[in-house]
Amino acid sequence: MKPKPFTKAQLAYQELFIGTLIYIAVLGLFNDYTTIVSAKSFSTIILASIVLELLTYLAFQLKSLIIVWLKHREGTIYKILMFFSVWLVMFVSKFVFIWVLDVIFGDYININGFFGILLIVATVTIVHKLAYYIFHKLGKE
Repeated sequence: MKPKPFTKAQLAYQELFIGTLIYIAVLGLFNDYTTIVSAKSFSTIILASIVLELLTYLAFQLKSLIIVWLKHREGTIYKILMFFSVWLVMFVSKFVFIWVLDVIFGDYININGFFGILLIVATVTIVHKLAYYIFHKLGKE
């Protein structure tokens, strides 16, 4: 019997759950071993991880919508517009991340600046991609 493909809801849940766990690990390690993250408690790291994963998920969804909207259009201007739009979303999103964390958590968690959040998001993205790569490799027979 062939297994059923996953639904969109299952895939979104998987993405958010695994992403949150990765954020927890990355923020915890950055909190313990660097000055980039400083959190008052592990509970704060967990809650901030949930918020950051939701924001990351939304940023990647917006990026995907832009690509789908511009992908099949002809002309160099659309390719430039797609590149610039995706870059802008990914760049501005880091400032949104910092602002949202500040509004929700105040002094309970501090991520030092734009490059701090950029390094954290890049680390999380790389670990996430690596986890999915391993997941898919293990599924091939």
